[in-house]
Amino acid sequence: MRMHFKRALSNISKFGDTDIFPFPVENHIFYDKADQAAELLLDTYQNFAERLVQFPPSNASALAPVGYTGFRWATQLDPLWNAFFLGLVLSIGDPIERARIPKEENAVFSYRFNADNESLELFDQSYNWRSFMEKSLEMAAASKFVITCDISEFYPRLNHHRLDNALRQLRLAGDQASKIMTFLSNFSGTYSFGLPIGGPAARILSELLLNQIDRLLRTEGIRFARFADDFHLFADTYEGAFKALLYLTERLLSNQGLQLQKAKTRIMSGQEFISTSPLGGNLEDSPADETSPHLREQSQNLMRLSVRFDPYSATAQGDYETLKSELGRIDILGLLKAELTKSRVHISLSKRIVSAIRYVDEPQRGEAVLSLIENAELLYPIYANVLLTAKLLYQELGEKVRGAIIEYVRSLVKNDSHVLQTELNLCYAIRLLACGQGPENEEILNKVYERTRSILIRRDIILGMARWRATYWLSDLRGQFRTFTPAERRAFLIGSFCLTDEGRHWRQHIAPELSPFESLVRDWASEKSQSPSWSIPL
Repeated sequence: MRMHFKRALSNISKFGDTDIFPFPVENHIFYDKADQAAELLLDTYQNFAERLVQFPPSNASALAPVGYTGFRWATQLDPLWNAFFLGLVLSIGDPIERARIPKEENAVFSYRFNADNESLELFDQSYNWRSFMEKSLEMAAASKFVITCDISEFYPRLNHHRLDNALRQLRLAGDQASKIMTFLSNFSGTYSFGLPIGGPAARILSELLLNQIDRLLRTEGIRFARFADDFHLFADTYEGAFKALLYLTERLLSNQGLQLQKAKTRIMSGQEFISTSPLGGNLEDSPADETSPHLREQSQNLMRLSVRFDPYSATAQGDYETLKSELGRIDILGLLKAELTKSRVHISLSKRIVSAIRYVDEPQRGEAVLSLIENAELLYPIYANVLLTAKLLYQELGEKVRGAIIEYVRSLVKNDSHVLQTELNLCYAIRLLACGQGPENEEILNKVYERTRSILIRRDIILGMARWRATYWLSDLRGQFRTFTPAERRAFLIGSFCLTDEGRHWRQHIAPELSPFESLVRDWASEKSQSPSWSIPL
């Protein structure tokens, strides 16, 4: 198991724990103290029942925006327990992959397990959303009708009993399956369904569950392609298409207790599917008369292009130059200007534009980032992406632009803007504000800390204040340590190193009360604080 836990820690250190929440500071500890963290995970595995009671997971949940008025409930797992959960699932990743429809059949394109020790990727990168769409376009060209549909509330509704049965049918030699189910039972509380959204462990387990549906579709002779909860079914007659849709609906409900989203289920001609596909034609929710032919072509080119870049790759420099060159042929700023003139942005396209901004040269890049920040209401559904991009580029922007960004975000917080009333958006805003410093920012963060009950936000404010060496504030907070959540305790342990002698005496006093993980956090911060140039990561 040690190997699987180390692989989990390496993956989390490089790619993060989810694709929803800001990365927790503990990811840096997993990178720097991988061996010690792996020993903690191995101890947890060997003494699972006791550790689950002694140090239960302290998870943080928040609403994440979906469109302009919709939300979904997402949970960031306790960092150590998240690594433990991922390690357990990785240890059975190969048996799960062997149980699925072979990837060579080009029917199921999502999260094909193939752990790579060099890149630290967990999935075969040639099977992804793009290859799913390319295969769907190929099948649509040979079909008269296409059904597009996806599952409603996929991760929150996945049934634990059915997952338990699917794991048992793998006939695993170890007890990882029982530990996984116990962990999920703890995660869900009194409910017997639901997987954490956004992490690779849940993705692997969800694919095992949907494997039954895939095999039933194949046995029935229904031509299909699937990526995660998105299904494309293909038929030669309308009656055949309706029959395939009815079969999928019945099997999902009777076997998995899942339903298709009514609003997103469509039967269309093969040519209509091709013409409305992001890879094959017009963006399906962007009317043709709203955008010029030139920008429509540019948007299609951007949607076809992968803007995923790995800065730690052995070929990082070459990959960066290649991507920058490809993006240089696309009018990113023109697309941005067109989106900002709409009453509602095209969400998928706008996310791509935001990701591509980092490859635009100055001074246009700074102006573009400021435009994104100042269009908070219009960009509300993707404002977390905007804030994250602004933070990543912050040090590269001019002083005037940086000041304008901080002032605008501070005004959103101060005025209790609805854009930041969503906890997830506020988390990203706090991290961006932490890039700046000054009495106004300290006052704003203090007010937010006093009024919020969010574990995530309080944790990040503690780290932000420590980053600014606001010793007066941290010293005053010290007496509340025993009432903190585990995430706040770890953040304060890190921050206490800016309190010099006061912090050292306090840590000596509190040492007997620390958990093994907290002791590891303390030791990591102690080593890092020896460098005068160290800045608390946030």
